[in-house]
Amino acid sequence: MHNSELVKNTFFTADALKIYKPVFSVEELETMSRYLERPMWRYGHISSTIHNTPPFWSMSLHDNKFFTEDLLNKIQELTGDELQVTTCYANGTTYGLGGQPHQDDYDEYGRTFLLYANTAWDVRWNGKTTFLFDQGPEFVYPELNKAVYFPGVIPHFSEEPARTFGGLRKTIAWKLRLK
Repeated sequence: MHNSELVKNTFFTADALKIYKPVFSVEELETMSRYLERPMWRYGHISSTIHNTPPFWSMSLHDNKFFTEDLLNKIQELTGDELQVTTCYANGTTYGLGGQPHQDDYDEYGRTFLLYANTAWDVRWNGKTTFLFDQGPEFVYPELNKAVYFPGVIPHFSEEPARTFGGLRKTIAWKLRLK
């Protein structure tokens, strides 16, 4: 869901960002990793229609019950919220493919659960997620088995990984609605 301009975030402050680590079991992470290794990535996903932004890689996971039911149950346990999945997919970026500010939803009921899905990450590879607030930006750095849960109305974007990172910076995004 994209509008031609960002809706001003009047509902939330940086306190609304909830960090979870660890999130999933070793077995769940291994299963996710196997899914993300499949040759199902597609180039052309964009995070914003506001700016002339380069597309990046994505993989739909919406029709996979492991992600939309099994892992959703774990997400609901962690957050304490009753949630409905609107979509689920993996994002992949490489050097030169940073995102542009965007929102995942446009009211206070939308939520995003964003899991950093690389099996290893070095802080020197950059790749943080930037959240934009009136009080200034907040940053969440990728780490193995770490997720950030936030209201989808909060403008945010992914920073491109550094040139020294030779792979795909992977995240899994659950777009959710509070029930």
